[in-house]
Amino acid sequence: MQQQLVQAIHTLYHNADPQVKKQTGSQLEAWQQSESAWSLSDTILHDSSSTMEAQYFCAQTLRTKVQRDFEELPAQAADALRTSLLDLLIHFATGATAVRTQVCLAIAAMAAHIPSEQWSQGGVVMWLAENLGRQSQEVALPCMLELLTVIPEEVGSYRPAVRPERRRQMQQEVVDAAPHALQVLASCLNQKGGHVRGQVLHAFAAWLRLSAGAGLDSPALASHPLTKAAMEGLKSTDTFEDASDAVCELVLCTSSRGSPEPQMMPLVQLLVPAVMALRPRFVAAAQQAQQAEDGNGGVYDDDDIEAVKGMARLFAELGESYTALIATASPDSMQPVEALLEVAAYPDQAISSITFNFWHRLMRQLTSGFSGPEAAAGANQEGVANTHNAEQQRRLDAFTPAYQRLVTVVVHNVQYPSNYHEWHRDGLQEFRHNRYAISETLEDAADVLGWQATLQLLVRPLQQLATNFDWRVAEASLYCVRSICRQNIPAGEPLLMSLFSSLLSMPTDHDAGTLQYTVAMMIGSYAAWLASTVRVEQRGQLLVSQMLQLLMKSLEHSEAAGAAATAIRHICHSCGKYLAGSHLNALMQLYQKVQGQGAAAPAGSHKLLEQDVQAVIEAVASVVSCLPGDTQAAATRALLDPIMTPLQACLQQPQANRAGPAQQPSEDMEHVGAFVDRLGTVFKRMGEPGLAAANLAHSWPLLVTILTQYSGNDRVTEKTGRAIKQALQTSRTASAGMLQQVLETVARQFHLTAHPCMLYIASELLKTFGGDAQYQAALGQLFSAIVTKALQGLPTLAAFDHNPDMADDTFLLIDRAVRYSPGVVFNPQMLPLIADAAMTGVLVQHREACLSIISVLRRLHDTNHPDREVDCSQQQQQQLRAVMEPRDPLLVRILFGGLLGALPKSRVDDIAAVLYDMIHAYKAAAYPWLTSALAAIPEQAATQADKQSVITAAQSLAAGVDNRWDLESSLDDLSEVCRRNRHSMEAAVRALLPPELYQTAMPNLS
Repeated sequence: MQQQLVQAIHTLYHNADPQVKKQTGSQLEAWQQSESAWSLSDTILHDSSSTMEAQYFCAQTLRTKVQRDFEELPAQAADALRTSLLDLLIHFATGATAVRTQVCLAIAAMAAHIPSEQWSQGGVVMWLAENLGRQSQEVALPCMLELLTVIPEEVGSYRPAVRPERRRQMQQEVVDAAPHALQVLASCLNQKGGHVRGQVLHAFAAWLRLSAGAGLDSPALASHPLTKAAMEGLKSTDTFEDASDAVCELVLCTSSRGSPEPQMMPLVQLLVPAVMALRPRFVAAAQQAQQAEDGNGGVYDDDDIEAVKGMARLFAELGESYTALIATASPDSMQPVEALLEVAAYPDQAISSITFNFWHRLMRQLTSGFSGPEAAAGANQEGVANTHNAEQQRRLDAFTPAYQRLVTVVVHNVQYPSNYHEWHRDGLQEFRHNRYAISETLEDAADVLGWQATLQLLVRPLQQLATNFDWRVAEASLYCVRSICRQNIPAGEPLLMSLFSSLLSMPTDHDAGTLQYTVAMMIGSYAAWLASTVRVEQRGQLLVSQMLQLLMKSLEHSEAAGAAATAIRHICHSCGKYLAGSHLNALMQLYQKVQGQGAAAPAGSHKLLEQDVQAVIEAVASVVSCLPGDTQAAATRALLDPIMTPLQACLQQPQANRAGPAQQPSEDMEHVGAFVDRLGTVFKRMGEPGLAAANLAHSWPLLVTILTQYSGNDRVTEKTGRAIKQALQTSRTASAGMLQQVLETVARQFHLTAHPCMLYIASELLKTFGGDAQYQAALGQLFSAIVTKALQGLPTLAAFDHNPDMADDTFLLIDRAVRYSPGVVFNPQMLPLIADAAMTGVLVQHREACLSIISVLRRLHDTNHPDREVDCSQQQQQQLRAVMEPRDPLLVRILFGGLLGALPKSRVDDIAAVLYDMIHAYKAAAYPWLTSALAAIPEQAATQADKQSVITAAQSLAAGVDNRWDLESSLDDLSEVCRRNRHSMEAAVRALLPPELYQTAMPNLS
């Protein structure tokens, strides 16, 4: 067997045939699940003649077995395994590092399984120190350093298959061992070895990260040899990376809510000077980087960049941890601010952006209102408030220069470099992502400086371009101005008016459209300001007209067209009333022009994308909705005609008489789909429900013809259904005169095509008319017909998994019906069908479908949910109880099956909510269902002690105590217990689920 295993491992690593490697990999994975993997892995690892590949594979196997399958071992085997792992660790101390790491991970996993008292008086750390202390330094040192790094890093890991309570105990045990661990690490500082000090500091950082300083004596930590070594390590290139990690963790240990802990002040007084001493080194690196950026030499390698990142992180960590102290604006607190300004000015955005979180936190401290010490009883409250306001203003004034510098330096970082056109797409995306982060920082700066001072700083580079225009500088300045559009800038602000006017004469032939794109985006961002300016400033009307003309011109440029279309939409939404009276003709001409573009254009001829055409259509429709009654009706018909005419032409072509995607020309289908989408957009923006209803009636024959002739094309059917839904949403109850036609069409088309879009339409009808008794019978017929048809296609869990979209849409419709028209659901015909389908499909793997079914199940058990639009009658509640109570015992078992493994861990809270609703609704009647399900879970998966917290919480809830958190927390713990490894999970799910559900769910156990 050993030889066969070694040969299989060799095949896995060296065979050139992918199929052979895949098959061998599957066989080895199966072997790793077997109990024989324990002994055989151990044997090969102890065999010095084994190959490196075999040793690594077996070490990995042994680590996995300890993590996941430790319960397979007899209790008496734990000591032997621990001894064997220690022997292997010693054996590989000076051998293969990768194998030694796997052995260390296995030992760390054993620490999760074996309580501290079973190691030694000092727990796993002292046990390891005692046993490795008997070895030579050459053996003990690398082993101990790696173990002391791995153990704190693995604490809290969910890889070891332990119960939640044991995981929490283990975390506390390792935290309690931190003083011993630091003592051992300190003893290693003076040991010889090329990277020993760096490894010690790396482990030191891991223990600080774990404990956050808890259990460590504050004065002792300040004078600890490791603390001193970390600060000294900042001065050495060999140890800088590990030292910077350790110092960052020390800084975090000293702070709470943005201020140093009082007891940590001795350590803070050591850390701040040590970090600030790096400033000259950072400035020199920044100068070198700027020279390289400017093409004047200064080449530096990756190690230099990593060191710069480390220094930037130290400055940022210091600033973020002590923000509240820095915000006092004392003379000593300004030094970190200066350092962070230097980082913000660094030419590499990946480094400069490290400071952005600090500037945001500082802004919050400065603008959230100063709250000084409590005033004494009887003190003048107005005087106290004035004092606080004065202090806040002093602080704002103190940081104004810093934020002014910040604005100046980040504006430069927004500029496109001269060689940006040579970038790969990923580089360009990263640059744009960084620009977005800068825009948020500029908004923070504006909150401190005020909009006026910030706007002046941002516009200044533009004002300096009068003689020598540089499109990159202009684009960066405009991008930054756009960033502060949410500031409360007064209507008609002269500086902003001047800036917008200057856009008309700005050269646009210097770049490939990037400047035009940013101009358009900025105009769109200030649409609300332009609208307010129109109302208070005569020149505002002219300005809006000019901006609209500029945007229309930008539509001709492929790079800027998308931004221009979006900006036109924003302008029309905000300034619709003004544009309706002054620019309607120009907008209607634009509307007519774009109809031939986008997806409706001949191949290769269009300039606008379909989404941009849609934006223009929505813009013009918004303006039309601002017109008065009769004028609006005529203008709306003028919007519909350019869409309906080409649709009718498409339908009259001979090909359109043949349904089915195979016979339809692709260009014809693209045109039909595009025009139907546009029709829906116009309906969405109609201002009056009556007008929308009248136009729905006008276009209804055309829409029905499209559904009929394109019934075999899912995309066209989907778009048509969406257009009808948008018309119904806008027209609301005004469409009552068409209700019967719509109901008949939806029922007929769903029977023919079973397309989910018919469910959307039915859902909208239920929302609009469900509360009106006169429509109940007709809606009930439609609901019964389409839901029955849909559920007939979902007879098994496998069918739910195969068609999750249909499942999702069907149960969304049912959910909507329960809210708005419960009578169509709570009746003897539909309720059993829905309940059975929900029980069958609740374990569907598709997230949205699963959540939709869970939502319906919750509504079936919570008839008094506050979001119901129509209350359930007493008779309906009785019908509901009569249907659900006989099914609920099995439903509880199915839900527990999902909770314990048949559904992803992310569904646990959702399932717990259903169980809570059931117990909360049925009280004592539900308690036996839950205890019966728990009793079915075998001891292999969960013991009685594991189940007890769930039983206790359910018992209290059934008795009337609303302890939702206790129940959900205990269910979460039980889920973790049963999911700790695949064996326990399979055992629990198999015992709970009916065989037909288990067979489908088993491959998905997670």
